[in-house]
Amino acid sequence: MPASASPSTLAILALLLAMGVALLALWRARRREARERERFALIARATSDGIYDADLERNTLWRSEAFCRMFGLPADAAAHEIADWLAKVHPEDRERVRQGYAQALNTGMVEWEIAYRFDKPDGSTGHARDRLMILRDAAGHPVRAIGGVTDISEELGAIDRLALLKRALDATTTGVAIVDVRQDGWPTVYVNAALEAMSGYTAAELLGRNLNFLQGAEREQPGLETLRHSLREGRDGQVLLRNFRKDGSAYWIELVVSPVRDANGVLTHYVGSQIDVSERVATEQALAHRATHDELTTLPNRQLFRDRLAQALRESKRFGLNLVVLFVDLDNFKLVNDSLGHAAGDELLRTVARRLQGCLRQTDTVARFGGDEFVVLLLGEVETDVLRVVDRITEALRRPVELAGSMHYVTASIGYARCPQHGDEAGILLQRADIAMYQAKARGRNCAVGYEPAFDQGATERLFLISQLREAVERQEFELHYQPQFRWDGRAQGLEALLRWRHPQRGLLAPGHFIDALEESGLMVEVGRWVLRDAARRHAELVAQGLGDVRLSVNVSATQLHHNLLEDIEAIVAEFALPPGAFELELTESVLMVNAESTIEQMRRVAKLGVGIAVDDFGTGYSSLSYLKRLPIQRLKIDRSFVRGLGGDPDDEAICASVILLASSLGLDTVAEGVETEPQRDWLAEHGCGELQGYLLGRPAPFEDVVANIKAQRG
Repeated sequence: MPASASPSTLAILALLLAMGVALLALWRARRREARERERFALIARATSDGIYDADLERNTLWRSEAFCRMFGLPADAAAHEIADWLAKVHPEDRERVRQGYAQALNTGMVEWEIAYRFDKPDGSTGHARDRLMILRDAAGHPVRAIGGVTDISEELGAIDRLALLKRALDATTTGVAIVDVRQDGWPTVYVNAALEAMSGYTAAELLGRNLNFLQGAEREQPGLETLRHSLREGRDGQVLLRNFRKDGSAYWIELVVSPVRDANGVLTHYVGSQIDVSERVATEQALAHRATHDELTTLPNRQLFRDRLAQALRESKRFGLNLVVLFVDLDNFKLVNDSLGHAAGDELLRTVARRLQGCLRQTDTVARFGGDEFVVLLLGEVETDVLRVVDRITEALRRPVELAGSMHYVTASIGYARCPQHGDEAGILLQRADIAMYQAKARGRNCAVGYEPAFDQGATERLFLISQLREAVERQEFELHYQPQFRWDGRAQGLEALLRWRHPQRGLLAPGHFIDALEESGLMVEVGRWVLRDAARRHAELVAQGLGDVRLSVNVSATQLHHNLLEDIEAIVAEFALPPGAFELELTESVLMVNAESTIEQMRRVAKLGVGIAVDDFGTGYSSLSYLKRLPIQRLKIDRSFVRGLGGDPDDEAICASVILLASSLGLDTVAEGVETEPQRDWLAEHGCGELQGYLLGRPAPFEDVVANIKAQRG
């Protein structure tokens, strides 16, 4: 600077220098501000929240791109106004937000937060959380406000959904539990009300515990190992478990477990849902028990016995063990059913079942095979041990049984077969024990017989007979002979149809040679139906020959009675136009007493069709007079065993006189069977017997021959 410079010049230069320094400082400040704003803008871009910066002194506003996108505002606008943003706030929230913003600025706050609704660019309503930081000068005046706006729509939606889900979980009947696998012991962190109700434990008693305590001492259930395997592998699982309530009672659940993983795929929780299936399991168990057990006695049935026998045979072959199969058949059981009714018969079977169980070890098995047949499986028994078991069974059955108010005695015929001596297959052992049992029957019942090879001949003959009967049905080898029934004055009143078998080798056979085998074979219903039709068709022939007053009688078995007999009679009456009294069914007392109430109803319907009913072999059964009185019976047939002694045996005479008197008092006719002598005929005529039947008066013969004889007698 020149020495000659004036003071004014120096002052100007100093001023210019000061101004330059000031301008430099200002430039640097603006540059720092620009860098700060740039940095601020970068931070704002890096976050998903909407950022805004209001310079209250300059009345300027800066908004981030995210803010503009959130509210649908133009990002490149030259100027931003608060009113632009406020217009996006939901109308119902707008005034509240405006007033809150003004209050925050004017009351000295440095931090302010508010939540409100806003209009999204897509037209939907969003939810925002707005947080504002206020900068103030030394005097406390607001100079700058920096805020962030977060779209909390999804968050609130999630909260709403969680609340809804919780309400749903609390309302459902499915028990739900959540366990945390990140903690030792996998404690329970959530249970719903259904699980509380199901288990009897409160939430406080369940939370923080591993729910495996609900299995109690039953820690080896099949479902538990499956569950553990699923949990170890971190996958879904479904099992059936037996749990115990707080009160100690057991219940069954169907449990489904599902893994929950975090964003990195790490397993964090398991959700378990369970339903109480106790009723279903009980039903399934009952059905399974019913499928393998006899409903009446609760003993194993035929199927279960065969399964156990098969298993025992496998063990016998593997370890060399002995076993014995016993076939136990009650003697004269049918008499109990016939005389006392099925209820008494059922009670007897239950009693026998309990006594048989009491004679055996835990390792043995007793089963009901059907009817009055029981089978026993003894493991590791030798011959002497078998006899001791038989003695125990005999002694147990010998004790009287109270049935229908009176004491009754029961015996049994027992056959047994040993493995391996008599066979090593289930079917063979059962068959040979059965054969031995029939030998016991043949030897007088109430005894035990071990199988012998010689027994096979009788069994083979019985099977051969049944096979021949099947062929006889196919070849139509059966025929009917008829025996007349006469009034005391000698006039024929009826014809009894009697079955005969025209055997190709043995000739004409009476029923005594084949009737039991016919029942055993299951052919009785088919053959009996043929007998009814063939006898009924003869009525037209009787009418044509002037014998329309002669009735036709047919014997009916118990098997027929309970296999659509009523329907068969209805069809026959309609087909052959049988008038009332032209046709008669003969049933024994024993047959009539099988399911007496049902039989009475069925016979009443038969009687309405005009078909008569006679009681055959009266006096040999155990029928109740009260039942007989209710049956629509026309006549009683006195059994030949009582007729045989007439004219010489006072006891037989007393019985026959009583039957005739009983019939007369009930308004019934009587027919005496087996009349073979003159004294028998005379006695019966003298004592008022209505009709007579026997060899003395007429033998069974083909229909044509019998009709010819009747016509000749009538002249």
